[in-house]
Amino acid sequence: MVAAGVYLIARVYPLMQAGAQLGGTTTALTVVTWVGASTAVFAALIAVAQNDIKRILAYSTISQLGYMMAGLGMGGVAVGMFHLITHAFFKALLFMGAGSVIHGCHEEQDIRKMGGLKAEMPLTFATYAVGMLALCGFPLLFSGFWSKDGILEAAQHWSVAKGPFYMLVFGALLTAFYMTRQVAYVFFGQRRGSTPAHESPKAMTAPLAILAFFAVALGFIGTPAWPWFRAFLEGRAAGFDLHAFSEPGLKGLMATSTMVVFLGLGLGWWIYGGKSPKPGELDAMERSAPMIWGWLRDRLYVDEFYGATVVAFYGWWARVADWVDRRVWGGLVTGVAWSFRGWAQLNRFLDNNWVDGSFDKGCEELSAGGGLLARMQTGRVQAYLRWLALAVVALVAILIWSSRA
Repeated sequence: MVAAGVYLIARVYPLMQAGAQLGGTTTALTVVTWVGASTAVFAALIAVAQNDIKRILAYSTISQLGYMMAGLGMGGVAVGMFHLITHAFFKALLFMGAGSVIHGCHEEQDIRKMGGLKAEMPLTFATYAVGMLALCGFPLLFSGFWSKDGILEAAQHWSVAKGPFYMLVFGALLTAFYMTRQVAYVFFGQRRGSTPAHESPKAMTAPLAILAFFAVALGFIGTPAWPWFRAFLEGRAAGFDLHAFSEPGLKGLMATSTMVVFLGLGLGWWIYGGKSPKPGELDAMERSAPMIWGWLRDRLYVDEFYGATVVAFYGWWARVADWVDRRVWGGLVTGVAWSFRGWAQLNRFLDNNWVDGSFDKGCEELSAGGGLLARMQTGRVQAYLRWLALAVVALVAILIWSSRA
């Protein structure tokens, strides 16, 4: 569900690339690139000041989705999808590791109330460290390094602008910083919880170990020396060639990426490593820059802005729709209902007074005439003979009267 948008862009990539010149781009891919780079930085900034262990990972996921989108926009399907595949494993490892921490800390999710879990949860710590280093893009050993460097390489050679490259580098710095902060809060320093923690059972730690293995191993199918994943998507065989590392600018990019990761890890450890705040004590960055920290802690007021704009608009539109429904459409429906009710009453009046009256009168006359004839049909031969005699007398009288006339 989370990565559905990335997969969708990858599937329709030929349509979005249609019309581009050789080595060029299109308006659609340019928009995807800028939106992705902006998202990578924006979500990473918010993750810096969060205290919920899962919320940090959630905003980290949004940031990495921005990386994937930028990779699709600048480098194509193989670049964006390779980071999607590697990220799926090490971010699943981190989320499951966070679940293990929450379980071991008796459902506690606030990292300010943890600390010192390295000794109490060694297996969770070891696997979480692997996921954290893979997410940060620790050089050479972890899959995140190779997939993220593929995106940075595409950004470095993007002919449209250099802005996304610098934004993504800054996002990588922030990623290493906030993940070091999280690990320092959770696993190092002194225990700040009210109850002792415990290691999770094997049903939880065994999947962590499996995911940790793939968080390392998957990187080797996308190295410049053996780009198997790209070759697989392009339907060709992948060869192994160490000379690929000598491509122009590649070593410099790897050195830059490595320095950025080490800088983020170093800053995070310098500020938070072994200096866990006491319960109720402010964060180190919160003390030094409270205003900026407040903005980041409150998610740059995105929720408030969304509520004041989109939610407010839809609330107003809902009231307009309600008024139209009640006053306009409801009035029309009521008018139609009253017209049909009046027509029904008119039909009832005509039916009761004209149709039924005429029919009933005709039926009464027929009934009376039928009753008279019925009295004549008695079934007695003597009566029939009397009527016949009277008829003969009447006929004779008529004939006599006619002959005299």
